[in-house]
Amino acid sequence: METKKIIVGITSAIFCLSLTGCGQQGKFIDAQKSTYKPRPVVSPQLTEQELFGWDPSAEITEEDIQDAIAQAEEEISIPRNAAIILVQSGEKTPDTDMQKELEKHYKVATFSGIPPFKKITANKEPLTVANSYILTLRYYGARGRQSTVIVYWPTLQMGIFDKQANSVVWQDYQPPGKNILISSLRYVTRYAVIDVKTGNWEMFSPTSIETAIPAATANTTKAKDLEDGVKKSKQQTYQINAQEIYSRFSLGKGRG
Repeated sequence: METKKIIVGITSAIFCLSLTGCGQQGKFIDAQKSTYKPRPVVSPQLTEQELFGWDPSAEITEEDIQDAIAQAEEEISIPRNAAIILVQSGEKTPDTDMQKELEKHYKVATFSGIPPFKKITANKEPLTVANSYILTLRYYGARGRQSTVIVYWPTLQMGIFDKQANSVVWQDYQPPGKNILISSLRYVTRYAVIDVKTGNWEMFSPTSIETAIPAATANTTKAKDLEDGVKKSKQQTYQINAQEIYSRFSLGKGRG
């Protein structure tokens, strides 16, 4: 009888410890949930390899290079009021500000800049042979009577003043934490201009326009000042970029 009591007592103690452990574990999980901050979702960007269909394993001969040089002699020209396709990397539709600026010079249609996901079979091989994105864009451009495709990659950066170096340090934008003073903003942009008929293309990066942020009285930049600064920086950048595109390609002077 005493043996049974001992066994029952030990069993009860183990059960209580188990409940206590579960309670502590539950509190630990709740604490983790309260401090967990999800990472921002970043849209997948088009890479140059995806856009142009570059195959690093493909053999390139001297003859291929000479043929490419001969073909590239025909310069890209986008006359005023030409029909074009505009693509922003990582977005279903390009920024409205960019569309409005280019519409001052061209007839603008848009296309998704989100790279298509390839279906993979059980042996990790692509289910079908996928065309390069540039072929897809040229095909739809030909069907829609658009002469040129313009793909662009905008990156918002923030400038933080380094007192020790007495200079501005630039990095990709992220919401600033405490004691972070953003002195200026800029959009770093890259453009790929592709001729639908020939397949010739050119990439270039315009000079970035810096937008100053008003000095904050506290140790952290005000959210309203940042919001206004981002809007102003984007508008200025797209306005100047659109004008540069028109100047570079309106008379076939893309290489100038």
